[in-house]
Amino acid sequence: MTKFFLILIALLFSSSLTYGADVYKSTRNTDWQADSNWRSDIDALQTQLETKHINLYHKISKQEFTRQLQKIKTDLHQWSTPELMVQLMRVVKHVGDGHTQFNYWGSTHHSYPLKLIKLGDQLRVTEIASTHKHLLGTRLHSINGVSAVQLIEALIPILQGVENAFSEQQRLVETLTVAEVLEGLRITKPGLKANFTFIDDKQKRYTITLDANNSNSLIGIPQAVPPGFTRHKNSTDALELFINPALETIYLDFKKYPRFQEMHSFAAKLAELTKDQHIKRIIIDLRHNGGGDFFVGLALAWGLIVVDSLDWQKGMYVLIGRQTFSAAMSNAAQYRQILNATLVGEPTGANPVGYQDADTFNLPHSGWKVMYSKRLYKFQDKASDGVQPDINIPLEWNAYKMGEDNQLDWILNKIKADVTPLQKQPL
Repeated sequence: MTKFFLILIALLFSSSLTYGADVYKSTRNTDWQADSNWRSDIDALQTQLETKHINLYHKISKQEFTRQLQKIKTDLHQWSTPELMVQLMRVVKHVGDGHTQFNYWGSTHHSYPLKLIKLGDQLRVTEIASTHKHLLGTRLHSINGVSAVQLIEALIPILQGVENAFSEQQRLVETLTVAEVLEGLRITKPGLKANFTFIDDKQKRYTITLDANNSNSLIGIPQAVPPGFTRHKNSTDALELFINPALETIYLDFKKYPRFQEMHSFAAKLAELTKDQHIKRIIIDLRHNGGGDFFVGLALAWGLIVVDSLDWQKGMYVLIGRQTFSAAMSNAAQYRQILNATLVGEPTGANPVGYQDADTFNLPHSGWKVMYSKRLYKFQDKASDGVQPDINIPLEWNAYKMGEDNQLDWILNKIKADVTPLQKQPL
């Protein structure tokens, strides 16, 4: 706690997988001028990481890191551009912190029109190109004949932005739809098209061809506004605000980080709203927040902490989950301390003790953007895999597919139970 308040006051390597190698022959990269440029970039990758990262060799030795990069340089003539990307992702993952990344977003990339969620051993479709909306809710069976189990085995060793098993689930579904990654693993052929097979709950199979160049809008499983809540005019793209006067409760979907001044203004308005509407309870949803500047998140806490009418004993809740990463994880841990918040949901994808506060540099020839960690933070006295919720409630597929939110519903039912008979009103 003392360290926290001081802060507050101060304001990868093995051979490439070859699924489908019998029908897919790699084409040597010709996107860059010469192999010598890539060798120079690989040297720059190591030199820049050694210079800029706070502690590059905290999990992998310099000798082993150098050996793996040297192996890539020796075999450079074998790799197409996507294959080389995958090899470098594999090595950089061995650095061992989620903010040090050689990722597909470092250069041009394409995604298939599909979004998934991993629940247990199943990959469920949550969004897809509107022409295939009948496939919402189905399970991904295979891509180009490579089974879901094989896909997972191929992807896990190269996933970037992973700090624990929870962020691994999230990065898996994010990376699984990236065309260049699948091509780099030789799961798909060059050309940004692939055959996807899905199975519905009646065991019926559907095989379709998806095009990563297709700009069709995605359609998703509709997610309803929390029952009894109405969207407030102070909502922004980053901070969506809902109010339920009958429950004297505000629900804030904190989706991303705005600039500090924007948060400062929003927090001041939120404080006034809670006073004017006699709000007693606040629910802050960080489940879909991938991070930003945690000092911006502290500005939100600053706006709330001055409101004496809030129920500071048991009226503050924070929703967390596998997508709660970086600053969002930090703020979740801080809100438990300074707002006396109850954390509800699943463990966060980022660890409370570890390397973060990311910055980037570009490789000199390819221009590839590389991320690295600058700071070591300790938001708990003891390390753990994710910030652990006070109330652990796994996401339920049967609720999700119906547009329901079993984690938020737990909080709302708890609030309703806490409201005295004299306060209860029809909702």
